[in-house]
Amino acid sequence: MTTAAAHDRNAEAEREPLDALVDVLCQVETSLGRGAVRAVTAGVVRQRARQRRLAAELAEDPDVLRTGRPPAAIMVGKLLLALKQAGAEQLAAPVCGECGQLLRTLTFARRTWGCSRCVSSPSLAACTECGQERGAHARDRDGRPFCRTCFVDDDVAKLLADVVIGIAPEVNAGVVLGALERAHQRPVGRRQIAAAVVERPELLTGEGALAPVQGVLRFLDELRRAGATSVVVPPCPNCGRAKPLERPLGAVRVCSNCATKAGASICSRCGKQKPINHRDENGDAFCQYCWASDPRNLEVCVGCGNRRRVYGRTAAGPVCLRCRPRSERVCGICGRTGRGTISRATGEPLCDLCKGHWIVCSGCGDGGLVRGGTLKEPLCARCVNPDPDFWKRCRICNTTWQLTTAPCTRCSLDARLRKVFAADDGTIAPELDRLRERLVQVDRPIYAITWLRKANVQSTITAVVRENPQISHAALDAMPPSKTLDHFRSMLVSVGALEFRDEGLVRLERELKKTLDGYTPGEHPRALRGFILWHLMRRLRGRLQDKPASVQQIQNVRAHLAGADGLLRWLEGRDKSLSSCTQTDVDNYLSTKPAHPKKCSAFVRWAVRRRYAPKGITAPAIRWTGPAGPHDQDERWAVARRLLNDESVATADRVAGLLVLLYAQTASSIHRLTVDRVTQDDDHVLLHLGEKPIQLPAPLDRFMLDLVASRGTDTLIRHESDWLFPGRSVGQPIHETQLLRRLHAVGVKSRQGRSTALFALAQQLAAGQLAKMLGVHVGVAVTWQRASGGDWMTYAAAVAVRSATRAKPETAPSP
Repeated sequence: MTTAAAHDRNAEAEREPLDALVDVLCQVETSLGRGAVRAVTAGVVRQRARQRRLAAELAEDPDVLRTGRPPAAIMVGKLLLALKQAGAEQLAAPVCGECGQLLRTLTFARRTWGCSRCVSSPSLAACTECGQERGAHARDRDGRPFCRTCFVDDDVAKLLADVVIGIAPEVNAGVVLGALERAHQRPVGRRQIAAAVVERPELLTGEGALAPVQGVLRFLDELRRAGATSVVVPPCPNCGRAKPLERPLGAVRVCSNCATKAGASICSRCGKQKPINHRDENGDAFCQYCWASDPRNLEVCVGCGNRRRVYGRTAAGPVCLRCRPRSERVCGICGRTGRGTISRATGEPLCDLCKGHWIVCSGCGDGGLVRGGTLKEPLCARCVNPDPDFWKRCRICNTTWQLTTAPCTRCSLDARLRKVFAADDGTIAPELDRLRERLVQVDRPIYAITWLRKANVQSTITAVVRENPQISHAALDAMPPSKTLDHFRSMLVSVGALEFRDEGLVRLERELKKTLDGYTPGEHPRALRGFILWHLMRRLRGRLQDKPASVQQIQNVRAHLAGADGLLRWLEGRDKSLSSCTQTDVDNYLSTKPAHPKKCSAFVRWAVRRRYAPKGITAPAIRWTGPAGPHDQDERWAVARRLLNDESVATADRVAGLLVLLYAQTASSIHRLTVDRVTQDDDHVLLHLGEKPIQLPAPLDRFMLDLVASRGTDTLIRHESDWLFPGRSVGQPIHETQLLRRLHAVGVKSRQGRSTALFALAQQLAAGQLAKMLGVHVGVAVTWQRASGGDWMTYAAAVAVRSATRAKPETAPSP
C-alpha cells in the first residue's frame, strides 16, 4: 500500500461514517433536525461498515429516499420506517416493490421489500399430474412439481432401506429409518437424502464427497454409529484427512479447512494469503484481523479517549475492551477485588486472572482449570460439583468436565500441534509425532499453547517441517542457529526422538572449524590445526571419558585457541612465519599484554616441541601460586545464617549458597550435582562431594531432602533427569551463569565465599581429608593448608599411635 493511499485512508477514518450517512439523509429531509436524524440513524444502523456502505449507496442513488421503492439494501427500508415514525416529512415511506402498497412492516428478499403476499408467495409451477398453475407442494425424485391434491408419496424410504441393506446386510430396515430420522428433522430433507442415495448407491461405498445434499454425509455417519461397518465415510478428497465434509468446492464436498484455503486471497493490507473477510468500496480485500484493526473501523473510546476497536456501546458512547462497563467484585478464589464474572459452577465472583488459572487440584491431584476453592487449596470441576449431569463434556475427547462443549485445553493443544507439525502433504514426521504425544500430556497445556503462539517458535518449527522430511541432528545443523532451534532440539532429545550428544562440544568444534577456515592454506593453519586436533581436543576428550564437557573446559579450549590465533595473526601482520620467528618476536608479542598470555605461551611451547617453531624459544608458564584475595569470616557466617533461617529464599538457592559457604564448592561443581550424590544412612543425610561422604548438619539436611523431592523445572516437558539443579533446557542442568546470578541475588559472592570457606576448613582438617571430602586436588589442599597456617606435619604419626593404642589389649590393674 502506497503512502498516499494510506494517508487518504487515515483521513477518511478521521471522519465518522455516521456523519456521512446523516449528511445524505439531511439533503432530502429538512423538517427534522440533524440531531434527531443522527439519533434515529445511530439506533437503526449501528455498525460502522454498514454505515459506510449505506452512505456510499445513497450518495450515488438517492431516489429511493424520495420514492421508497426498492431495489435497495433492506437496511434502507428499515431506516425509512424509523425516520417516518420519528416525524420525517420529506422522506418517503417504504412501499411494496410489486403492488406499490404502503408498508408498515417489511418483508424482504435480497435487495427488495414488499408486502407478504408479493414477496413471500410460493412459486407457481404447472402440476405434473393436473397441469394447473399452482404452488409446488412437493417434488418427486425426478424433481417434477406436484400440487397438494395430486402429490402421492412414493415411499422412497422403503427403497432406501433395500439399497442400504443390500450393501450393509448387518443392519435392518429399522436401523436405516432411525438413521434417516436423525440425519434430518424435516420430511422434505429426509426425502432428499433418500432420493439421492437410491439414485446413486455408490455414495455409500466411498463416493460420499459427491453427495448433492449435506444430509447424505450425516446419514452416513449415523449408519456407521448404528453398526453399518460396510458403509464408508469418505475422507476429504482434497487433503485426504478424515474430517467432516462441510462445504462444497465445485462438484465435490471438502472439509472446512480446504474450502477456506481455496477461497483465500491476498490481503491488501498484510499481504498474506488468508480467507477474505471484507472488501471495501474500492474492491480491496481484507482478512478478518486487518479489517477489524483498520483505522476506518476504529472509534474514539469515551473511557480512555483513544481510537480503538469498539467492544460495546453505552449511553455515553462507544467503549473499547478495556473500558467496557464491568462491576468490580471480590473474587471468591483469590480474594482480590477486580473485574470479573459470576461463576456458574459456584455462584461466586470469579476474576479474570483466576478464570484461566491452571492448578493442581488439592482434592484429587489432577491438573485442570480452577473452578472453586482457594489459591492454597484449589479445586477442579469434579471436586467442586461431583454431579456429572451438571457439567458438559469436551466434544473431542468427551472426558473433560467443563461448562461448555468447546474443545478442552488439552484437545486444543493437540489440534494446534497437528497443524504446526504437519507437512504440506498432511503427514507428520515420526520424530515430531513422538514430541507431539509428549507435549499433549504436559501438566499445564496452556503453557504449551502460549509457547506455540510465539512468532519465533512458529517460524522455527515451520522451517524445520518444510525443509526436513526426516528430522535428524544433521538436518537441524544445516539450519541457521538460534536459541529457539537449540531449545526445540533439546525437546526432541528428551523424548527420545533424537540421540543425545554434547551440544557444548559440538558448538566448540564448529567454532574451531570456523577459525581454521579463516586462514589461507599454508604453514600457520597447518600448525594451528595440529595444535587444536592433536593437543587441545585430544586432551579434552581424554578427560571427558564420554561425559559432557563443562563450561570451564570449553572456555579453556577457547582461550587456548584465541591465544594461538592471536599470535599467528600478529606474525602475519608483520610478514613473518612461525618457523622463522625469534625469541624477540615472542617477547614483543607478550609485552603487548594479550588477552590470554598463558594460553599463548602453551601454544609456543607446543610449537617448539613439534618443530613448528625454532628450538630455544621459550614462553613463561603462568601457574597458580596459591590463595589470594580478601577473606571475610564475619560476612560468610552472616550470609550463611540468613540462608539457614530465611524462609522466603527458594530451597534450591539456599542449598547452593550453603554449599559454597560451608563446603567451599564452586558453581561449576554445584550445577552438575546429581541426586545419587545424596544418600541417607539411618537418621543422617550424606552428601558425596569427593571420595568420602559428608554428613550434613541440621537444618541443611532437611533442605537437601526437600530439594531432592521437589526439584522443579521450567521446561514444558517433564523430563525425569538426575540433576539436583535442573535447568530450563530439557534434560540439562542449570547453566553455571544462571546459578551465579541466583547466588548473587541472595547475597552469596561465589569466589570470595569459597575462598573464605576453604581457608577456614584447611585450618581444621588435614590436606588428605580435605581433598577426599571436598573433591579438590590434594596439591590444592596442601597449598591452602600452608596458606592458612595449619600444622599437620605430625598428623600421620598421631593417627598411627592412636590406632596402635586402640589395638593394644587392656591389662588388669595391679593389686
